Amino acid sequence: MARRIRENGGALSYASLDAAGVSRHDVAAALRAGAIVRVRNGWFAYPGAPLDVVRAARVGGALTGASVARLHGLWLLDDPLLHVRVPSSSARLRAPDDRRISLDRGEHGVCVHYRPDGESCARDPLPVALAEMFPCSGPVGAMIALDSALNSGELTSAGLAQLRGLVSAAHSRLVDRADPGCQSGLETIARLLLYRRRVAHRTQVWIPGVGYVDLLIGDRLVVELDGRSFHEGEDFETDHRRDFELALRGYVVVRISYRMIIDDWEQVEAGILTLLARGEHRWGHRASEVTAPGPLVTWS
Repeated sequence: MARRIRENGGALSYASLDAAGVSRHDVAAALRAGAIVRVRNGWFAYPGAPLDVVRAARVGGALTGASVARLHGLWLLDDPLLHVRVPSSSARLRAPDDRRISLDRGEHGVCVHYRPDGESCARDPLPVALAEMFPCSGPVGAMIALDSALNSGELTSAGLAQLRGLVSAAHSRLVDRADPGCQSGLETIARLLLYRRRVAHRTQVWIPGVGYVDLLIGDRLVVELDGRSFHEGEDFETDHRRDFELALRGYVVVRISYRMIIDDWEQVEAGILTLLARGEHRWGHRASEVTAPGPLVTWS
């Protein structure tokens, strides 16, 4: 019984257990033995179930949206809320940590998503959760999670097709632009912003003698994206050696920080457009690619 509950998201109702042929007598015996625990009237979890799944069940619904994406280890924009999908007819939602208290969405940090049908388990499948993110977290937040899900293998091609059928027509066009090559949320944000300006680019491009670069615009404009905490020590040295090697090969390297993307994108965008207007993204009379079987500089 505990295995069945685990395989179905972490918490199940009496109705779901009944449909699986589990008798009420067996449920009572499992409760007494500690094999399962009651999380609310008629709902049960296995010991050690994900805490947010249990909290969503206590509220009266299923974990969804960014909360499910977090369980899959996906890249996310900052979102501390517990996202719970409940039937549209729900009237008495409870606090996620105490069923005796009525839900206060602000005080308890819960974002409620409504749906027309009831819930059969306490955790939405990943395609459903990602579909919920588009109207809730916004297209950028949803695409960050989607790119991450494809890159990590958490979302299959069948799941992607299911997601496409769950979102609006406008969001479906965004889903079609998902890029499994994106290795961070920053890459997703940057490429979506570049796409908006119709700037052609590629992600995770291999350059011989250097390795993969985050974004390549045109022939030679390399954009490298630094996370919230910039590399230190050995990684810091590696990044600067890579930048030097790229410059020797004729590439223009632009390194952009997390804060520059999040807080100062307009200025960054203007700078990139200036570089494009000067033709810095193309090989030509200014520069040509230098090819070599290995690094042009031998580092000690």
